[in-house]
Amino acid sequence: MTETKTSRTCSTREAAQQLGVSVRTAQLWVEEGRLNAWKTPGGHRRILVESVARLLGEQRRAGAAGAEPFQILVVRESEPDRRALQAALTALLPDCRVFVAEDGFEGLIRIGQRAPEVLIIDLVVTGLDLVRLVRALTAAGRGRAMLIVVLAASDADRVGLRCSLPDEVVIVSTPVDGAELAALVRVFLRNWRRHDEMGHDRQEEAR
Repeated sequence: MTETKTSRTCSTREAAQQLGVSVRTAQLWVEEGRLNAWKTPGGHRRILVESVARLLGEQRRAGAAGAEPFQILVVRESEPDRRALQAALTALLPDCRVFVAEDGFEGLIRIGQRAPEVLIIDLVVTGLDLVRLVRALTAAGRGRAMLIVVLAASDADRVGLRCSLPDEVVIVSTPVDGAELAALVRVFLRNWRRHDEMGHDRQEEAR
């Protein structure tokens, strides 16, 4: 691919500066497809300026709408597991805010304060009927999707959950692979963002 007047490019650092994010975040956005890029024969990444402009437009619309960062809530009773997963997701998903709750009571309070886009929860949590909670959340969130990830250790538990929970709920084995879970969350948030943008565009057309 050659650079033309209609497809000007910039470096990853230049794109990051224009977008007001770190170079690492810009690199992640390239990997996620939010920024369009290609590599020179020397291995240097070049980002299409038009894709930077498109993303800047998305940021302005989000800012005008008072949008907040995507929120992830991790509900795990084991403090080492809880903190390790929070640290991994924070590093891998820099455009998200990762909150934690140590039991069901705190988890319900956080959900009531501001429902997260992603809920990651252990199979067994004190103070919660997990199946009842998940069914209530999926029923209440038809107009606003929430990714619910349930963490289960054994094959028997996962089979039982699959029979009890709605199909859209994701069941993940423990110990958790932070990179795989982050990739799953990225796909969901990318689709969520596209759906939200389509709804925004339809509203603009209707005005």
